[in-house]
Amino acid sequence: MRPFHKIIIFATCLLRCSSLFLPPVFSKTKYPSKYKVASKLSNSGLPDDPNRDSSTRIFFDIAIGEEELGRIVFNLRKNLLPHHVRNIVMLCTGEKMSIDPKCTYNQCEFKHSPQFVEGSPQYRWVHTLNGLGRNAVGRPTEKIIDTENLQLCCNAIYGGTYYGMDFKNIPDENGVVLTVPLTGPGRGSTSFSIVRVGESPQEWKERLLVNSAVLGYLESGIETLRAMARQKSAPPIVVKSGSF
Repeated sequence: MRPFHKIIIFATCLLRCSSLFLPPVFSKTKYPSKYKVASKLSNSGLPDDPNRDSSTRIFFDIAIGEEELGRIVFNLRKNLLPHHVRNIVMLCTGEKMSIDPKCTYNQCEFKHSPQFVEGSPQYRWVHTLNGLGRNAVGRPTEKIIDTENLQLCCNAIYGGTYYGMDFKNIPDENGVVLTVPLTGPGRGSTSFSIVRVGESPQEWKERLLVNSAVLGYLESGIETLRAMARQKSAPPIVVKSGSF
C-alpha cells in the first residue's frame, strides 16, 4: 500500500472517532435557552397568540342641526376583517387628513329620507353614512378587497349570506351592529351602516345583514341612536369621531 493511501485511511479513522466525542451542534438539549426564548415570544403578541387583544372602540358624536344628540360607541373586532376595520378606524381618527383632507368622517351626514326615519312606512331599521369616498387604507379611490378573510367568517341564513361577526354572538342586548356593504356602489369604500337587527320586526332580523359584513356592535349610546332614528327635520351629522 502506498504511503499517501495510509495517510488518507488514518485521517478518515481519526475523524470518525473524534465525532463520537463532539456535542451535536444543532441539538435542542445542548441549547435549551434558545427554545425558551422562542416560546416566550409566541405568547407576547405575535399573530398566532390566541389571547391577543382583538377589538377596538370607535365613537361618533351626533347632532341634528344645532342640537347635539350624544355619542354612540361601537366595539369592532379587528381580527375577522382587518382591512375593513382599519379603514373605519383611521377615518374616525382622521390620521390621514394631512395627506388627504377627505379621509375623515367628521362633518359627514347620514342619509336622510323616509326609509331612514322611524315611523315611516318605508323605514328599514338601518342608518347609512357614505363618507367622502376616500379610503384611508391603500389607495384612496381603490375598493378594499379582503376575499381570503371573508371566506373564513361566512354566516349562512335563510334568504342569503352575511360575513364577519355572527349575530348570535353579539353581546349587545339591543342587537345593534355596524356593517359595511359587500355589493353595490358602496362596496369596499367609506360607506357603513348602523343596523338595528334586534329591534326590527321578526320578518327582518338577520336578513337585514345579507350581502354585508358585520364589523362590530353597539357598546353604548342606544338612546342617541333612537333619537337619530326619530329625526325628521334634518339629517344626523357626525360632529366628531375617534377611536380609543
